[in-house]
Amino acid sequence: MLRKRQLILDYLILHPDSSQRDLAVATGISLGQINLIIKLLCDDGLLRQDDVSKRKKRYILTQRGLAERARLSNESILTIIKNYRRIKLAVSNLLNGLQARGFNEFVLEGDRGELHEVITEIVGEAFENKISLTWGPAEPKEGRVVLNLDRRFVPDDNTVNVLHELRI
Repeated sequence: MLRKRQLILDYLILHPDSSQRDLAVATGISLGQINLIIKLLCDDGLLRQDDVSKRKKRYILTQRGLAERARLSNESILTIIKNYRRIKLAVSNLLNGLQARGFNEFVLEGDRGELHEVITEIVGEAFENKISLTWGPAEPKEGRVVLNLDRRFVPDDNTVNVLHELRI
């Protein structure tokens, strides 16, 4: 419910003249829930509802509403940072475990997105020149592990699905 409150507050600060239907479409929250959440936000003193016309309303965040929006945004940022640290630690533990089993050469395969960046960063910070990391398809080779970053992959003895190992 907090996430939905945040979505509504974030949207209304930019679009105060939005109808509840506009809010529902923009946020993906059902119209019934929008109605309930707006009522709760008004009851809590976070939102003020002004009548523009008989059928049209304008929603304005109060000072408390602005403060709550800032608090929820800060909470979201802290959660993202905690998740980033958790993923970074899990990747580091995975690489340490593979290195302890004698693997020193790693090939990243799959989506070259954020997880690719995290792994590259960890190898640079924690492993310096102790292991090698490249990107792209690789032939099987003794001492080499393919770190697959896709949701679907063909498992074999020298391939690790990173998403599965991290439980993402």
